[in-house]
Amino acid sequence: MGSMDTLRIAVLINTPPDNMEFWLDVRESWKSAFATISPTAQVDLYDPVIERQFPDASKYNLIVLSGGKADASSSEPWVLGVLNYVKSTARDLPDTKIIGICWGHQAVNRALGGVVRAVPTGPIAAIEEICLTEAGKTFFPFAVTTGTYKAPEFHVREVATPAPGFIHLAENHECFVNEANSILTFQGHPELSKQLVKKMLLEEDKEYNGNLSPEQLEKEVRKLDQPMDGVKLLERVIQWVGE
Repeated sequence: MGSMDTLRIAVLINTPPDNMEFWLDVRESWKSAFATISPTAQVDLYDPVIERQFPDASKYNLIVLSGGKADASSSEPWVLGVLNYVKSTARDLPDTKIIGICWGHQAVNRALGGVVRAVPTGPIAAIEEICLTEAGKTFFPFAVTTGTYKAPEFHVREVATPAPGFIHLAENHECFVNEANSILTFQGHPELSKQLVKKMLLEEDKEYNGNLSPEQLEKEVRKLDQPMDGVKLLERVIQWVGE
């Protein structure tokens, strides 16, 4: 595995490319986010959906499971392939850190024994203020005063039961770290720019935002006038990789 002097990050792009514009947006969001947070890092993108590409986790400091428009509870072959990859990496290479974002948050929990379900109230498209637990306030020192972090969310499924040994860093199954401090997951999206969040709220299909009226969508867009905490969250992720 590469040293922290040459941080090596592999990102699994977990969304089918049938919506090519969205697929490209997901790829670009991760490249841009890490270029801002860790400009000297090597960032490699992998396609587990069509090309069934998986990184050699022994050569990376961090494996990222992206969000995507797919069902993390399904039995599609590529989904099962990602779950098996998470299981084997967590088991065989505990020094390689794993983070799961949105779909990845759900998939990591499912792979390691948790349960994913449809959101009972329907699709979520919002800028959420996530309430931290006491463990979360310790893990995210930047949020110790407010007790919250702010991040966009776009999802139709959620973690119903976390994987065994996962510690709640936030309420409502929003963020976990495992007991070994090698796996971190977020339902929210720290990597998304305000421009892409606005696009997803107003221009994307109705998979996520179909539950909201035009007035409610505009209310969420206005929240973008205020800072989000994505950069701070990812800065903490990079620090955590070195722990």
